[in-house]
Amino acid sequence: MSCGQPHMIPLPVVGDQSQTSRLADELATAIHLGQLAPGAPLREVEIAESHGVSRTIVRAALQRLEAQGLAEIVLNKGARVRVVEAGSVDDMIELHVELTALAARQAAARATPAQLARIDQFVDMMEHVAEEAGSPQEFQHLRVGFARALFEAAGPVLAERLRSAAPVAPHHARAMEDVRDQAGQEEAAGLARDLLKAIEARSAEAAAKAAEKLLRRHADRTQAKPVKAPARTKARRAA
Repeated sequence: MSCGQPHMIPLPVVGDQSQTSRLADELATAIHLGQLAPGAPLREVEIAESHGVSRTIVRAALQRLEAQGLAEIVLNKGARVRVVEAGSVDDMIELHVELTALAARQAAARATPAQLARIDQFVDMMEHVAEEAGSPQEFQHLRVGFARALFEAAGPVLAERLRSAAPVAPHHARAMEDVRDQAGQEEAAGLARDLLKAIEARSAEAAAKAAEKLLRRHADRTQAKPVKAPARTKARRAA
C-alpha cells in the first residue's frame, strides 16, 4: 500500500540556473523519465510557448542537450530526442561505467558530510519506492538524483565534465526496463546503497567497483544482449 507521500523530491541543481540551464535541465529530465521518447520532435516554437521563454533560449538549451548526447539537431529539419542505435549502446555503457567509477573514486576521497547526506536522501527514497513497488518513473527520477548527487560529490570541476560526458544514466529506449517491477527496483536500490557505503568508508577502489557493478547490472537488465565487461589484457613480462 502506498504511503501517499510524494517521492519526486527535488533534483540537485545543475548549471548556473540561467534560463537556458533550467530549460535544458527540464527537457533532459523529461527525456530520462520517458516523457519525451527517442525520436520525439523538439519544436522550438512549442517549447518556447510552453515554458515562457524566447526561441533564442530554446535553441541554446537544445544545443546543450545535443552536447550531452540527448538530442540531435539536423540542419533545416530541427531537433529531436536522440535515437541511440543498437550498435552504439555498448560503447555508451562503457563510457558511463568508466566515468561513474571515476566519480565514485573521487567522491570517496572528497565528499563532504552534506554531500553524503544528499546521496543518502536519494538512496533512502529509492529503497522506500522499491518497498512500495512504485512506478518506474518515480524510481528513475530518484536514480537521476542519485547520479547527480554522486557527481557533485566528486568535486565541482569533475562534476561539470561528468554532466556533459555522461548525463546521469545511459539513455536509450529501454533505459527503465530494469526498474519496471519491484524486484528490479529492490536490486537497483541495494546496489546504490552498497556504493554509498563504500564512499562513506572512504574506500576509493571499493566505490569504483560498486559503481561498475551498478552500471553493469543496468546494462544486463536493459539490453537484449548482456553487455560484458571488456577483457583486461595483462602487460607482457619483459623477456
